[in-house]
Amino acid sequence: MKRLSKWWLIGAAAIGLTGASWSSAEDSPAALDKLSYPSALAATEQTLTVNTAVYEEAGTEAEIGGPVKWPLERVNGVSVTDDLKTLYEMKGKPKAEETDPLFKDEDIFVYDDCRIGLYDNFVQYVMVPVQAGTIEIDGKKLEMNADTLRQTFGTPDWVGEDGIVYKRGQRALKLFLDEHTGKLLSVHYFHTATD
Repeated sequence: MKRLSKWWLIGAAAIGLTGASWSSAEDSPAALDKLSYPSALAATEQTLTVNTAVYEEAGTEAEIGGPVKWPLERVNGVSVTDDLKTLYEMKGKPKAEETDPLFKDEDIFVYDDCRIGLYDNFVQYVMVPVQAGTIEIDGKKLEMNADTLRQTFGTPDWVGEDGIVYKRGQRALKLFLDEHTGKLLSVHYFHTATD
């Protein structure tokens, strides 16, 4: 019981740290209606495998003609498994370094295309603001647009008041959306505490 409680607390903390208020997509079908997801989604899911490598997660196989299963290994060249040395090798010296106002032990490296949170010299998250214009996910550049990203990734694993989440193993990508307009505000890539 103690072990289960520990993981529950870690998961709850991760949700709290990312500003999420999630519910399962299956539990909130109203959030996935045709207004939220354009009809082009169905066509896109069937055509993404053309001229694009089909990514496979360990232990699963992509269906032939099905949507691309993005592994979410890197965002803007950075993985949530990278350490400070690897970060410098991948991105170079940051434009600025900041301290997180809520978590004094967490540093934030500011680059032209993203902000990277580090704790104890390990990457905790990568935040890409909509102003960046594009985002690179697993080596593919994508437009920073809510509809484009929804069509690319398909049905989310979680839907919340402030955005939608795609999860691959212990890696997650959250699209923060404006509650009223549905426009993309930012994309956060982070490590989850549990599968």
